[in-house]
Amino acid sequence: MAAPHRVLIMTLPPFTGGVPAKCAILARHLRQLGHEVSIAYYATLSDHPELAAPSWRILSGARPGSREARVFGDFVGRAVGCWLPELEFSYYLPSTRWDALIDAHQRHVAVGGTALVSYPLNRRNLPHLVWCACGMVSDRADRHAAMAWPRRLLDSLLTIPVQRVMERRILKGPGRILTVATSGRDELRALGGSPERVTTMPIPVDAGHFRPPAVSAPAGVIGFAGRLGDPRKNIGLLIEAARLVQARTPIRLRLCGEPDPAWKAKTEAQGDPVEWLGHVAYADLPAFYGSLDVFALPSHQEGFGIVGSEALACGVPVVSTDCGGPRDYVIAGQTGFLVNKNPEEMAERLLAIITDRDLRHGLSASGRALAERRFSTQAFASALDAAWTQVWNESP
Repeated sequence: MAAPHRVLIMTLPPFTGGVPAKCAILARHLRQLGHEVSIAYYATLSDHPELAAPSWRILSGARPGSREARVFGDFVGRAVGCWLPELEFSYYLPSTRWDALIDAHQRHVAVGGTALVSYPLNRRNLPHLVWCACGMVSDRADRHAAMAWPRRLLDSLLTIPVQRVMERRILKGPGRILTVATSGRDELRALGGSPERVTTMPIPVDAGHFRPPAVSAPAGVIGFAGRLGDPRKNIGLLIEAARLVQARTPIRLRLCGEPDPAWKAKTEAQGDPVEWLGHVAYADLPAFYGSLDVFALPSHQEGFGIVGSEALACGVPVVSTDCGGPRDYVIAGQTGFLVNKNPEEMAERLLAIITDRDLRHGLSASGRALAERRFSTQAFASALDAAWTQVWNESP
């Protein structure tokens, strides 16, 4: 191993979701190796309005700023503001604030849902690593569809075209790109990334923290964890599938995450067997997974879907839509089932697991074994070591 370095991780706001989760894993791993790790993230208009300079506030003197704060417990973090955040691509543009942070560090890693957060490094032609999930258009599709028409028009005519250009430059630039799943790897290669420079690095699952319960959950308890109000999560499909299963056998549907108000009101009015659990802390997630007979992932698109691999580590079979990342761990008839994006097919697979205890037992054992093998800390560390060596000719 080389001497420790000052490492800058550039990322999106480190608060909730899969990207902050994997960013924290990487930061802690690099710190354990002896590096001094700092986190820098673009300050969104919603999270840090005081650091942004939107068009309607410029004439009143608004200017971009930055602010230091602790993130992931005790890491030094810095929120970096920009001009015209309403355009979105402006978050990724180079600036004196990004330059100062980049210059103060010796190694640079960008962590995001897409590769766009690495753009300031790309424009300076610096060697760096990018850990992302998928291409910009697929990551954005559901949010684009949910926009009001004026915003959607701006997105189509300006934001998406500009970000496509940025993404193409990144794929041809000096960064070594690691995706969290093979679906994202294949997508970025198809967009122009070379096979030598676009590979995968799995998100590890703590198999000591996430482990099967001493007593298996009762049959018929279905669960999901995630951002329930995010249109990409497609929670309505799961609720409709649960209704179909309920018509044939008693079930409970346990939903972990902040409730979607519209769906919560609808399920309560119709008397659906849904438990809205609200936010569940990381320390309590194993107990949540352990309370489930089967885990369902109804998403339109997932770069990986950390919740699915965590469920497998807890011995819970997964039924997922064929939405990208879960293809790496939902193996038909071994760890669960992939289904088309319709409630009838999801209901049939959920019902098959609930009513066949031998099938459920086999899926549970195989899922745990796959999580331990494919998503181990060692598999993650080996992939990082190979990529780091390729970029900087040294082990991390």
